[in-house]
Amino acid sequence: MSVARAPDGWDYAGMLGALRARRRFAYTRYCDGEWNAIFGRVGKNCDGHTYFPDMGRALLEAFRPEPAAGYHVGLLASLLREGRWWASGRTIALERERPLGSWCDAMILHRAGMRGELGRFFEALRGRPLAVVGNRHLAKMRPWLGGGFDHIVVPERDCWGVRERVLPEILRAARSPGVVLLACSMPARVWIRRAWEAGGEASLIDVGAVFDPYVGIMSRGYMREGRFVLAERLF
Repeated sequence: MSVARAPDGWDYAGMLGALRARRRFAYTRYCDGEWNAIFGRVGKNCDGHTYFPDMGRALLEAFRPEPAAGYHVGLLASLLREGRWWASGRTIALERERPLGSWCDAMILHRAGMRGELGRFFEALRGRPLAVVGNRHLAKMRPWLGGGFDHIVVPERDCWGVRERVLPEILRAARSPGVVLLACSMPARVWIRRAWEAGGEASLIDVGAVFDPYVGIMSRGYMREGRFVLAERLF
């Protein structure tokens, strides 16, 4: 099964098209850490965020079918085996919750970065009210995102612990006709779902770690191996 164009048809071109047309959408991603949290694994993900039990339950609830068109759930192709969900060596019996044909690639933006095409994403964001949910280092993204974005700062580790402060800020940002970019590990999946259901006009995008190389943090193997091409500054 191709990861370039996953079953729900959502890909990089679709994301850029929606941004340029200013159509509201959400893009959220479920990778290994999310399933570890859902299954109650003890420990932390690759970025040092703890698998809190209540976060795992919230992640499972947020995974269930979206309330309207325009909500896209990204998965790693490696989590599919023989027509069933897999994670951490265990089958995820959730076919009744989310049909296998309703997912897209969790690595859309990361693959764009590896192809040297992330500049098109930054260009599509130009002129839109922006909010970035992420740690303090992401303030350095201003040369690519512009100087006026609203920075909702979260800790570098265990940002689930500040959810009572952060979620209301995200909900406020999501009311604008702009874009909310979330780079806050596993909680991003929960917060995107809740903001989507709360309404508003903003699109909500889980960017994962794709901004890390721009702020001098090579957090992933492919980044350390030089398989990521930085886009030129726009501002």
